Order: sequence, then structure tokens, then C-alpha cells
Amino acid sequence: MGLRACGQENPYCLHVSWVLWVVVATLGALLLWGLFAPRSNWRSLTGWSVSDAHRDEPGTGTYAARRIVSALGAAALAVVLVSQVSSFIANLPKPPPPLSPVELMWGFPDPQVVDRVVTAISAAPATLPAVPIEGYQAFPGTGAPSYLTRLRRYTLRGDVAPAGIIGRAPDVGRAAIDGAALVVQVRGPLVCMPRQAVVIESETSVRIGIFYGLPDSTSGAAVDQISGCPANSAFSQPLLIPIVLASPVGDRTILALDGSVIDKVRILTAVGKN
Repeated sequence: MGLRACGQENPYCLHVSWVLWVVVATLGALLLWGLFAPRSNWRSLTGWSVSDAHRDEPGTGTYAARRIVSALGAAALAVVLVSQVSSFIANLPKPPPPLSPVELMWGFPDPQVVDRVVTAISAAPATLPAVPIEGYQAFPGTGAPSYLTRLRRYTLRGDVAPAGIIGRAPDVGRAAIDGAALVVQVRGPLVCMPRQAVVIESETSVRIGIFYGLPDSTSGAAVDQISGCPANSAFSQPLLIPIVLASPVGDRTILALDGSVIDKVRILTAVGKN
């Protein structure tokens, strides 16, 4: 039973492995003894079985043969040891890959960008559930960082513009983030999509709320958005939603609608800026 087959989850296997290593070490010591000191080896291991060890001591040829056998055994044992140790090292747990700059900023998996120009409303819609905002990233006068253009664009099961999705499509040749002052990250139910954004600006703060829902029914029937988009859904995905403001963020505090402070996500220089 080799090293590769054993582990902490199998104590019996681990015990047997240590016993085998003791046997291998003993055998290796005997082989080396026979290789470098065949006469001492013979007298200690075999001499006791004859009546006169000096008279019955084998000749030079026998000792040479014993050296050859010991050398071959030691070489074979060394090959087995190297093979086992190499296999053990190859099967050690690999360290996790380093996090990418996007993962360091937003977590795993990479968020998708909602490429929609958001038209905010001033009051929370009663028929749509709110989703928590996990963080925001404001853009200085140089505009949005270039890494945002490399992120995947959001689609709902392959549909770029499902009925009822938030905002409108950007003008041809432009992206929604081109005119945005910041992006917010939300993590909502996978089967739902962002439908509305509430933005309330003042001189000292910006309050933001994002509301999710199901696509509009093709039949025109009413959809229960609250039960259809549960906040505790086991399947969710992170999205970045661009937010347009009447003026730059500046020193204003970014808040959720309930007044709690939204975490600011620092732009890492490794991802580059425009």
C-alpha cells in the first residue's frame, strides 16, 4: 500500500504505511550492510549457523556475489522509494490559484455588467422585491475603469433584453457605463433580473435601491414578483449595475434606502484605468 493510497481520512491505512516504511528501512540497512561490509554481514547473520565461523567462512567470490546481490537489491529499493515519494509529492493538495484583481474587488465569481442606461425612480415600488447592494465603485473624472468593458454582459438565459428589464439599451457604439457615475454590485435570484432602481440625491448623500423581478409575461398576465424572486434563493449571481447621477459623487456618502452605508470598493491599479 503506497503513500498515494493513504491519508488522514483512513487511519488504518496510515498505520500500515508506517509499518511498511519501517520494513523498507530495515531492508535497506541490510542491503547496504551487505554491499559495504559483506564479511561482517555474513558473520553476524550466518556465521552463528556453522560450527566454526573462521573455518567455514566463504571465499572472496562468495563475498563478491553477496556485494552484487546487495547492490542490485539496494538499487531496486531506491527505484521503488523514488517512485513512491514522487507519486506522494505529485498527489499533495495543490495551493489554490491566486485571486484575480476582479475577484479581489468583487468576489467570486466575476460579476456580469448590466449594459442598460438606468432611468431611476424616486420611490420604492411596492410590487418588486429589493435586493441588497454589496458594494459600489465610483468613477473619477477619467471615467469608468477599462476592466469593466472586459467583463461579460448580462443576459437572462441568453436574452439580452428580456421584457421588463431595467433601463434602456445604450446608444449604438456606446456602453451604459460610459455615462455612469458609479456601479453597484447586487446579487439576486438567478431566475430574476433587475427591473427598477431608486436613486435619491442630496448634497451630502446618494441613496440607492435596486429591485428585482421576473420578466413580463408574454400573455400579459400579472406576475407575482415577490414570491417569484425570493431573497433567500440558493441560486444567485452577482451583477454590476451602472448608475447615472445628476452630479459627480464627490464627497457624498453612498447609502442604501434604509440609510445603511454601502461599502466602497477600491479600484485596483492592476486592472487599469482609462
